[in-house]
Amino acid sequence: MPKQLPETADFLKQAERNATLEGVLPLARLERLSEILNDNSGELFAKLHFTSGTGYLGLHGTVEASLDLVCQRCLQPMKYPVSGQFKFGLITSEKYEDKVPSDAEPYLLEGDEQSVVDILEDELLLSIPISARHPNECSEFLQKQNEERRVEKEKSNPFAVLKNLKID
Repeated sequence: MPKQLPETADFLKQAERNATLEGVLPLARLERLSEILNDNSGELFAKLHFTSGTGYLGLHGTVEASLDLVCQRCLQPMKYPVSGQFKFGLITSEKYEDKVPSDAEPYLLEGDEQSVVDILEDELLLSIPISARHPNECSEFLQKQNEERRVEKEKSNPFAVLKNLKID
């Protein structure tokens, strides 16, 4: 069973140790995300890798979860897999912002402990589409409508009559 991630961590100490945190967090702990979920049961899986020695202190991570959202097409609950990656340059003051490479976002450290939950929640919120929908037709009405379009398209083809004259 995967290990539970801590809710907070000292990012500076973790980066100095080149530590990796890997584990799960219950989705119910993510208050802002819970507001848009149909059901907040389940958990997210994340891997956070802290680095030093590359000219700056960094945090690279991935997060993935299967979220219970409401399809915006049929308004029925659905499981929607989301995942995200992030790369931060850890800074203690805004004056060090230019030290962060262009492929990373600056992350201003405030205090000794930073919230792991907030970073993972932000990444999941950014990964959710504006209008979550089932990947295919999710209602009988849409299936029927698509079939009618296909038949109409077939009928409107001026060469459809030639198909009947074809000899096998």
